Amino acid sequence: RMPGYTESNALGHTRPLPDWFWTGRTGMACVAAAIGQSLEHAYAHHIQRLMVIGNFALLAGLDPQAVHRWYLGVYIDAFEWVEAPNTLGMSQFADGGLLATKPYVSSAAYLDRMGDHCRGCRYDKKVRTGPGACPFNALYWDFFDRHDDRLRGNQRLSMVYRSWDKMTDETRRALRDQAKVTVDRIDDL
Repeated sequence: RMPGYTESNALGHTRPLPDWFWTGRTGMACVAAAIGQSLEHAYAHHIQRLMVIGNFALLAGLDPQAVHRWYLGVYIDAFEWVEAPNTLGMSQFADGGLLATKPYVSSAAYLDRMGDHCRGCRYDKKVRTGPGACPFNALYWDFFDRHDDRLRGNQRLSMVYRSWDKMTDETRRALRDQAKVTVDRIDDL
C-alpha cells in the first residue's frame, strides 16, 4: 500500500496534536506518564503507545499523519516499515481496517486495569461528564457516535452500540457535550 499508506485518514481526523505532546504536561496522569517517558527515554511500552497515547489521539480525532510523525520522531525503535502500520493501521485506524478489525479504543475503566495512574489523576475514572470527568470516558462514546455510519456494522463493536442505544437521549447528549468541551480545551487538559 506504499507510498500512499502513510497518508491514510479513513476517519477524516484533522485535529492538531496538543502542545503537551511535546512537554508531557497534562493533568491526565496516564498520558503524562506515557508521553513523559517517551520524551525522556525515547521508548514506551506497547500499552502506553497503543492504549494510552494512541487511544487518546484516536478518540480526540487527532490528525493521524501528525501522530505518525510524532511516533516516528520520538521513539528510538521506530522504523517506518514497522511504525507506519502500527500507528496508522492499529493505533489510529486510519487505514479503515486494512490492518486491524476494529479501532483499539477504550474508556478510563480499561486504562485503570492496565496501570495505576488513575489513583493519582486529577480526573475521576468513574465520572463521564462534568469538570472532574476523565476525558477518555466522554470521548470514547462520542467517537462511536461520530463514526456510527462507518463502525456500527462491525460485529466486534455490536456490544458497544447496544450499550449506546440503551442510553437515554439526555445521557447521549451530555456525553456529546462533554466531548466537545474536552476537545475545545484540549491544550489545557
